[in-house]
Amino acid sequence: MGRSEQPLERDGSPSREFGFWLRDLRNTSGLTYNQLARRSRYSISTLQEAASGRRLPTLSVVAAFVVACDGDEASWRSYWAQLKRLEDYAPSAIQPQDVLPPWIRFAPNADPDTASVLVADDWYLESLEVALSLDGAVPETVEHRIAVAVKDGVRELVTSISVPRITHDQLSPHGLEAELLHGGVLTQQQHPHESYFRYVILLPRPLRVGERHRYTMRLRVPPGQPMAPRYVQVPHRRSDHFKLTVRFDSSRLPRIVWRMAGVPTAVLTDRDPNSERLTPDRFGEVSAEFHALRLGRAYGVSWRQ
Repeated sequence: MGRSEQPLERDGSPSREFGFWLRDLRNTSGLTYNQLARRSRYSISTLQEAASGRRLPTLSVVAAFVVACDGDEASWRSYWAQLKRLEDYAPSAIQPQDVLPPWIRFAPNADPDTASVLVADDWYLESLEVALSLDGAVPETVEHRIAVAVKDGVRELVTSISVPRITHDQLSPHGLEAELLHGGVLTQQQHPHESYFRYVILLPRPLRVGERHRYTMRLRVPPGQPMAPRYVQVPHRRSDHFKLTVRFDSSRLPRIVWRMAGVPTAVLTDRDPNSERLTPDRFGEVSAEFHALRLGRAYGVSWRQ
């Protein structure tokens, strides 16, 4: 008998993304792992490991998994090959490119290089506006979001946030304080991995397809916990608009601030950026705005003291 399936937190890595979409394929098919095992002739534990996100499964297991779920085998083989190439190279050798899963489709006649994508989700993010304050007792954000339902009956929204450790940070454990200011009720606050936090928001009522819903969250880094010198959004679902305002302490401004627009996550920690520089105003603020964000890429602001 296979083990119970653990929650999978997406972090943009090839293995995690592949595991996520395999799980999505199985859920869409309606098959249990027991039924999938009978169809594919692989054990339940092998199939669960393939969708675990810990590593890329072998191509033979992928093909059997996809065929059993009535998926498009050719598309999945191509997707697996692209992710395998990414894993086989050192992160610094990864070229700026999007590796889109088979479920993603573009609007008719859209330009794939600029269009927002439509994915197999219940909702997408129309807008995210973030105000990050670094001039107070602790780093704090207020985040205004607008979600749009793409199916009838959307009852909850799930938000995932990463708070990565910085070099020499030995504080244990890491934390993040979250508060939903309006737009529903925060029903679950999960910490499945050291640096990842997951929040489930129950909506006041189910959304209809095309209906927009506004909600606002406040997030605080606990006192004494260092914060990585950046704030980025890495979308894993359609995201149309992102605006970020960072307010630094005007008495100790960073030496350099730069804008990141669609960069690979592998270069987030680079200390010698080749990006647009931003200059804080007399109040210590910088702003950056982005449209039609591309899946798996990083958008935001980074700085160095």
